[in-house]
Amino acid sequence: MKASPLTGRLSQPQSERSGSRQRQIALLIVCIAVFLDALDTSIVNVALPSIQGDLHLTTLDLPWVPGAYFLTYGGFLLLGGRAADLLGRRRIFLIGTALFGLASLICGLANSGWLLLVARGLQGIGAALTLPSAISIITTTFAEGPERNRALSIFTATGASGFSLGLVLGGILTTFINWHWVFFVNIPFALLILLFSRAFIKESRLTTGTRSYDIAGAVTVTVGLLLLGYVITQANQPGATIMKTAGLLALTLFILAVFILIEWRSKAPLIPLRIFRSRTTSAANLASLTLLGPFFGFLFIAALYLQDVLHYSPVQASLALLPGSAMTVLVSRWLAPRLINRLGVRLSTGLGLLCLASGIALFARIGPGSDYLWTILPPMLLVMGLGMGIGYPTLAIAAVSGIANTEQGLAAGLQGTSLQTGGGLWLAITAAIVAMNTVSTQGVAQASTAAQLNGFHVGLLVAAVGAGVGALIAYVGIVEHAHPKQAIADHPLVENELPL
Repeated sequence: MKASPLTGRLSQPQSERSGSRQRQIALLIVCIAVFLDALDTSIVNVALPSIQGDLHLTTLDLPWVPGAYFLTYGGFLLLGGRAADLLGRRRIFLIGTALFGLASLICGLANSGWLLLVARGLQGIGAALTLPSAISIITTTFAEGPERNRALSIFTATGASGFSLGLVLGGILTTFINWHWVFFVNIPFALLILLFSRAFIKESRLTTGTRSYDIAGAVTVTVGLLLLGYVITQANQPGATIMKTAGLLALTLFILAVFILIEWRSKAPLIPLRIFRSRTTSAANLASLTLLGPFFGFLFIAALYLQDVLHYSPVQASLALLPGSAMTVLVSRWLAPRLINRLGVRLSTGLGLLCLASGIALFARIGPGSDYLWTILPPMLLVMGLGMGIGYPTLAIAAVSGIANTEQGLAAGLQGTSLQTGGGLWLAITAAIVAMNTVSTQGVAQASTAAQLNGFHVGLLVAAVGAGVGALIAYVGIVEHAHPKQAIADHPLVENELPL
């Protein structure tokens, strides 16, 4: 390297090169973390029938395997971000990774349904600590501008890859080893993160502002949502009575009311209620509840249908879902930004949710011997490609539109909470509807194919209606706050936004 003839200094100092290398390794480490978080969102779907058979889970218990993860993830996500800012971003990142890895080990070793569900809930808490601290590490490691935007784009694209790969990897591991390995696969990556983070990620934290944590808010909202999901699924169980269900529902509503009271009176609330004064933010969060929820309900039914009715192996079921996942990446990267430029955020969001609803409704045509190319693949591409590929990034933009710069992070985190919460609750609703309509047709635990299909059809149609309601909410509630091109410029990750 040549030195300047006037100053004698190197044109690119050694320290600058060393700092750049350290930043790139730090980015690699946090990308591995988001890859694992996203992987666990999808990897269990194809393994569900095998898990159900080995652990003797009922149709009502089964959705809690993914659902427990979503609800604790969503419930603790905002607290994780707050803790990272105040206690140290690297510290919370490492705590979250350690908890995630330990919970993965327990999941893999689980020999009973209750132990697996508890461990999945712990995994969700670990992910809720890891993801916001990882994002904060990027924003404090890379300077604002093109360098940071590139790092964030790589980060979200890695998460998207994890979600897509999870659909395939879950089938491969379940087919060629067993379902336990869909959890064991996380452990070596978690160990790598723990091993190298201290050397390459610098500690940072906020040194000004209010140093308080709304732990009570995080606990009450998570307990309330978990209890609500339990009420939904258990209402149809044998032995459930109106009085028992009503009592549990009253307790749920009381806990959620306590959460609202805590937020109202807290000096540093988990969710400042003032943010809902924005009509667009409120509509975007309501619509977000109907995006991932119906989508995960669709994946839940599709995995059961492909394996229990069409008798696909887990790896065949994974490969059957792969084209839809690939199309999601293409649409979100190339089509969604162009639609936003042409139609605006409001119409694009409504269109994405309508595609989701239409695809789920078309999938309800499935029968005992449906053809993959004509009956299964087209609605899957509509759901996963156009529905998620358009709906997810446009809702991400809508959630922060018109929000002050000081509350952009809060608004984005709140929308993430809405997405994960919707995913968990809708899975519970879908399972309850499927079980209710299967039992009403068959009346025995071992339902016939016709009874299963009846439950699947009703569950899919209800999910389609839910997505349709979300489209209406988006169309009526979202207000354009900026020119479409400016909206994309303000949200540089739109092309890579996927369900992380």
